[in-house]
This record gives sequence, structure tokens and C-alpha cells, in this order.
Amino acid sequence: MNEGHTSDLQMTESRTTDRMTNPSPAAAEPKPGEAMPDGTLYAGRSPDTGKPLYTTPADALMLYTVVGALKYAARLDAHGRLDWRVPTKDELDLLYRNRDALGGFDSSGSFPASWYWSSSQRRDYEGWSQRFTDGGQGFNLKFLHSRLRCVR
Repeated sequence: MNEGHTSDLQMTESRTTDRMTNPSPAAAEPKPGEAMPDGTLYAGRSPDTGKPLYTTPADALMLYTVVGALKYAARLDAHGRLDWRVPTKDELDLLYRNRDALGGFDSSGSFPASWYWSSSQRRDYEGWSQRFTDGGQGFNLKFLHSRLRCVR
């Protein structure tokens, strides 16, 4: 071996040691409201699962009963995804807390337009919903119509 030249083995050992002592930074977690390559929006981490939660960039076009909302989400084919669902009450609250970054929520204050359904329920005839004017949460009769923002 010539002096002043580094062998391939020495260079490989050097790069390996470098990676171990100076690992590359992990990819930063997106910020709520950040658009993903598939067009969905990062909503934050699900309070229920701790996993990343994504939402559609807009509400469903109509108002739905709870049953209608569940059917709509189960059939939704958007942004190349088929795994959409109605958010749980805690996920819906996460959407509310990040509403400014996510955008597009109805906060007009009118009933039922500014109320959003969750998949949580109290009784067979009551579903959990949240008002996006002030964050108020409560149970509404499932046959009433409210807004829907799907998550995955």
C-alpha cells in the first residue's frame, strides 16, 4: 500500500464510525396542516393510538346523520386512499385544536353546520359531536345532521 493513500477498507471504517458517532438527524415530524405528497393534511398524532393522523383538506360536501357519516367515510376514495373513517371524539378535538392550520372548517356558529360528528357514542341514539365555533363538545341525537371531516 502506498503511503499517503487511504485504502477502501479504511474509508469504509471511517464512514461507519462517523455514522455511529454522528448519526444523521431523523426526519422531522410534519407540522399540523402540512400537506403530504398524496394531498392529505397531517393533523397531528392521534390521542388514541399515538400514530400520525391525516385528514382530508376539506369537509364532506353534505351534512350527515351518524350512520350516513360512517357509510360515507367507509366508501370514501380520496387521495389514492381507501382507509378513511370518522374521527373518534379525541381525534375530533385534535382537529378542532389544529383547525387554523388545517383550514376549511365551518365555524359559522349555526346549527348544524358548525357541528362535526365523531365515531364515539353514548347510547344507541346519541353520538358525540363538537362545535367548531368554540370547541364545545357534547352528545347529539344520531338522526340529526352535522358536518364531517374524515381521517385516516
